[in-house]
Amino acid sequence: MADALEKQVKLEGEAMADLAKPPRKLRLNFKKLGILGLVLVVLVGLGVVFGLLPALALKADIMALSQEAQGIPEGIQNQNLNQSIEKLATTKKFLDQLTADYRKLSWLKVVPVARSYYRDGERVTNGGRYLLEAGEVAIEALRPYSDLLGFGKENEVNKPQGMTTEQRLMLALDTLDKLGPSLDQVGAKLALASQETSQINPNRYPETLFGKKIRGNIADLVKMIDSTAKIAGEVKPIVSYLKPLLGFPGEKKYLLLFQNDAELRPTGGFLTAYAILSVNKGNFKPLGSSDIYSLDAKFGNRLPAPQPIKDYHKNVYNWHLRDMNLSPDFKVSMDTFWANYQKVGSSDIQGIIAIDTNVLVDLLRVLGPVGVADWGTFSAENDKRCNCPQVFYELERLADQPVGTLKAERKAMIGPLMHSILLNVMQSPRKRWPEFFNLVFSEVQEKHLLFYFLDPDIQKAVEALNAAGRIKETEADYLHVNDCNFAGAKSNMFIKEAFTQDIAVGGDGTVTKTLIIDYKNPEPASNCNLEAGELCLNALYRDWVRIYVPKGSQLIEATGSEIEVKTYEDLDKTVFEAFYGDTSPLRPQGKAQLTFKYQLPFKAVKGQPYKMLIQKQPGTYGYENIVKFDGRSEVFDLTMDKQLIL
Repeated sequence: MADALEKQVKLEGEAMADLAKPPRKLRLNFKKLGILGLVLVVLVGLGVVFGLLPALALKADIMALSQEAQGIPEGIQNQNLNQSIEKLATTKKFLDQLTADYRKLSWLKVVPVARSYYRDGERVTNGGRYLLEAGEVAIEALRPYSDLLGFGKENEVNKPQGMTTEQRLMLALDTLDKLGPSLDQVGAKLALASQETSQINPNRYPETLFGKKIRGNIADLVKMIDSTAKIAGEVKPIVSYLKPLLGFPGEKKYLLLFQNDAELRPTGGFLTAYAILSVNKGNFKPLGSSDIYSLDAKFGNRLPAPQPIKDYHKNVYNWHLRDMNLSPDFKVSMDTFWANYQKVGSSDIQGIIAIDTNVLVDLLRVLGPVGVADWGTFSAENDKRCNCPQVFYELERLADQPVGTLKAERKAMIGPLMHSILLNVMQSPRKRWPEFFNLVFSEVQEKHLLFYFLDPDIQKAVEALNAAGRIKETEADYLHVNDCNFAGAKSNMFIKEAFTQDIAVGGDGTVTKTLIIDYKNPEPASNCNLEAGELCLNALYRDWVRIYVPKGSQLIEATGSEIEVKTYEDLDKTVFEAFYGDTSPLRPQGKAQLTFKYQLPFKAVKGQPYKMLIQKQPGTYGYENIVKFDGRSEVFDLTMDKQLIL
């Protein structure tokens, strides 16, 4: 959140600076313009007196404002609440000065073209004021609990002595409860800021001016304030559920699923292992942990395999629990998994928590090496055997390398490992808790941590936080690329992907898109001689690919698929289904490419922003995205769901 606030402040400053800049010099041909030219000269002269001089003052105001405002998120990042409080006060003073100087340009309200730009400046300053007021409310609410939350130096007089982990967690949860009313106020202020800035049309501005990005910065500012306002409104409902979810006053049980993202599946990874976690008054305890295969052995061959498994998964004829995350929508997949899991597993659980390798690696990167009884030590340090984190290699070695121990027993380490990690987190100094809060927030936003709850109200709350892996509805353009590794070893830890969207708008508004997906595996092949005790990580890759686009889209042509591309509807979207890997698999140190050309079911409106939602697949890591539209390109790494305004 601190990074987001810092970016908002920077974008707001850039946007205001751009609005304050004087227009480019006009080149007038007096011989052709005659009287009109003379009038324009007079107007330009008046503009210098009444416009340029105030604009120069605005530049100084904005620079001072930006410099002070940067100290607000810096204080949060440095866990120095007093710094943030001081910077908030001085930033408000500079904003007042900026507003006063900006009003000297109010004569622009009567100029037909300039009127809209002047109003945008007012909206930015008004929105900035609401943002600062939201910051004041939030920081003042945190002040009484700064020691507990790790801000500033610990007060030795008021510092609770000898608190147990349970007492510390209870105090933190009580603190969050008390912050509830403040969250309402913060949300209201952010909503007002969003209401102001959402009226700004970025398309009124040039793409660049004097070598600086203009339109994109303004669009980012509008979008960021809007998304922050939404998050603030969505956080409060889940806060009220935290106590019961963490076992206050009674015990709760959760099914923990480990999704191996190195073997990518639709919801983030192959369901490798599971554990039952009990949490009672904040104390986590594993009640059982095992290989998913042992669970499937109990489940038996109850169900015939669905068509995709028959078509693309070699020598698999039945539908096992380990393959039931076929839908890219995590809730839809877990609805199926849970209905069948209850036939062989404990039904006394309140929800499902899915994690992938990234969660373990990031936690260990913060904590350092963690020892697990009977299993050894795990860390995030690089392991030369795979050029990957040590914990990842050890998990794969324990799970897949042939040894004299039963596989089911070897994959049972996920429960004890998570227990040791959580225990270390809870016993960490209070000053480190904000670091863990930020880490969890990032894992959720990047879809490495997914939740599924049986209580519909709690489920609704986590969906509002985008923590449930749902495929979203939107009236705008949409894209979700979903890969499924069917018998490709653990190659996804090495594969890099890049998506290029070329959007062409016809004279009648018809939108035709060309999507190019490039796959690259730069690493050499593994020695896959399992009988010799080798660990097979990088091998031939077989990929079932589904492209989710706006419902009603029409496929024009496609290349790169070994099958004729199928078109159908799923999750209120049109789907283009492809596959490669039998006759032309992606090889280690090789490349592959798929292309899809299709027409959208709606038309673009000239002069209106072109909007698009791109949803990231869980278990993936920042695939490069290139979006080409109207002669320009936007390049970014897809680390989380992204809203674009082009």
